[in-house]
Amino acid sequence: MTAERTEPAPSPARGRRPSARRPMTLLAAALFFAGPALAFAAGDRAVELENRRLPEFPALSRGWEVIPDMEAWATAHLPLRRHAVRGNAALSEFLFKEAPSYGTAGAPGYPRVIEGRDGWLYFGDDVTEACRPRWSIAETLKRLRRLAEIVRRSGRRFLFTVAPDKTTIYPDRLPERFPGQACLGKRKQEFWAALRAAHLPGHIDLRDPLERAQRESGTPAYWRTDSHWNERSAGLYGRELARALQPGLSRETRLVKAGQASRSGDLGGLLGIPLEETIDRWRLVRDGVRRFRQDDRELPVSFSTANASDRAPLYQPRTLLIGDSFTRNSLPWVLPYFADVTYLRSDAPAKAGPDYLAEKVARSETVVLEIVERHLVGGHAEMLDDATFAVLDRTLRRASATAPAGGSR
Repeated sequence: MTAERTEPAPSPARGRRPSARRPMTLLAAALFFAGPALAFAAGDRAVELENRRLPEFPALSRGWEVIPDMEAWATAHLPLRRHAVRGNAALSEFLFKEAPSYGTAGAPGYPRVIEGRDGWLYFGDDVTEACRPRWSIAETLKRLRRLAEIVRRSGRRFLFTVAPDKTTIYPDRLPERFPGQACLGKRKQEFWAALRAAHLPGHIDLRDPLERAQRESGTPAYWRTDSHWNERSAGLYGRELARALQPGLSRETRLVKAGQASRSGDLGGLLGIPLEETIDRWRLVRDGVRRFRQDDRELPVSFSTANASDRAPLYQPRTLLIGDSFTRNSLPWVLPYFADVTYLRSDAPAKAGPDYLAEKVARSETVVLEIVERHLVGGHAEMLDDATFAVLDRTLRRASATAPAGGSR
């Protein structure tokens, strides 16, 4: 049994205790607020632990509603944060023999990472986007069509593709039950049925080729500890894009296995426990293709590459390749198909402004857009915002009006 604890009667000395504690309280507050500043001065910086930008400082004009956003901003930008996450993970593993459960930012109740069977991990945002969407599926597809029309009306070629979520292509190791399971399945089914029925111009299907390659090879198309597809699937992405751009473009091209390596996936990082897996490495070989120019001045938002070839064909029109982390991770298997290509992050409208995006489109002849499934399912793609459409339409109309007669872009 536990003995009852009796509090001593109040006394004058006890009544003066709060003032005695005040220096300790002030010291704790000073460490909380000044500690990050001292760490910053020492060179420590907040880092993007997850596959997304750190949140912007919230607008104070919103009054009391700003407090939750202020808390999220302070937490995300706190120097030494990554060390705290790792420490929390180690403590959880020691005490409870399992990784800590972090709710997805802005969506309590949904896991940041879904821990599946046999060590497989899945990105929790697949669930969050499906269960708390911003737009209906019909509205999202309507906006995709509008974007295609704006670009095509200016005389430019437009193609787009959807990078399927890992929960779509390889659900085999998902747990039997997890928060948001029902709405995830329902929303995904609705999205893919609507996308196929819409027959949007310029759409390049990646889901069927990925699932077919997975069945034929007997190996998953995605990494076990990462939210992205593997290198072999990146090669498939490049091949499907080449087929859509130009018949015969993939001639003199081979995807060659280049051994194995250890790799830490992004989902282990979200749990605070870097997890390694052994992966197959694949190399794209395009006979006769060589890079002779690369402009890195606008990294990490954008960069340009120029290739030449005396054997394998190259796609000649100036191309703007807009994509998220799926495209960014696949660039070694995509860029060698182009003579002149500029890569642009799909969050450029938010990161650099809609005008920046519009000018990049205006300088191109072909525009290729890739968006991950979860962003379309949830309706959170910066490329499809009204502000982006307005600036892009205005810029392309102005460019068409000032282009010399008979000139090409």
